[in-house]
Amino acid sequence: MAKDKTIPLGTEMKGKDRKVYRWLGAQWAYVTKNGNTGRMARKIIADDLTARAGAPKKKLSKVSKTKKAGNWFRDKVGDSAKGFSSRSKLQPGKIFTFGYDAKMKKTLPYWDRFPLIVVLDVYSGGFMGLNFHYIKPTDRERFLNKLLKFSSQKGDPETFNSKAIFNITWDAVKTIPGADKMIHKYLYSHVKTSLMESHPSEWENVIYLPYQRFVGASAKTVWGK
Repeated sequence: MAKDKTIPLGTEMKGKDRKVYRWLGAQWAYVTKNGNTGRMARKIIADDLTARAGAPKKKLSKVSKTKKAGNWFRDKVGDSAKGFSSRSKLQPGKIFTFGYDAKMKKTLPYWDRFPLIVVLDVYSGGFMGLNFHYIKPTDRERFLNKLLKFSSQKGDPETFNSKAIFNITWDAVKTIPGADKMIHKYLYSHVKTSLMESHPSEWENVIYLPYQRFVGASAKTVWGK
């Protein structure tokens, strides 16, 4: 990253992950509790900090957040699905995405072709999960933060390894705002693509990806209900 002289050296700002970062002249570094700098900020965090540092009186718009997430999706996923890994079996407590063709699509008011779910339960013939796409992108971060209380690993999700899972059941999460909109059942026979798992270190990124494809209603209509 080239040096940006428009940002004063040593500028400190809070990132969207609520951690404090310091501008080192070419990149943003995490500020530790003792005031030293640690690891470098992730690109999605660094881009957000740089944008806000250049225009401190303006907040990053929802459109900008969506655009950045979309760029991440193209860079990390793309046609070869990098950033997700293909698995033949679902695992409760993990986040998966896949292509889907609803069985009752003729009677459903709307449905999502590309769900992004936290799997709650797996049973004969299908599975149940919470589809992030049914709530606004701005609400997904709050929902994920609630779920992180049930994570098997603690701290910054970026540091989670592949074994991290959410130890959750429907009874444990049903009172979280938005859960009633997100809960859905899916049939294996109607899954039309590979089951793609999000690595835990990418959880904070994938929830912003704007690839929901609702049939029967617009995203704004779904989110407004």
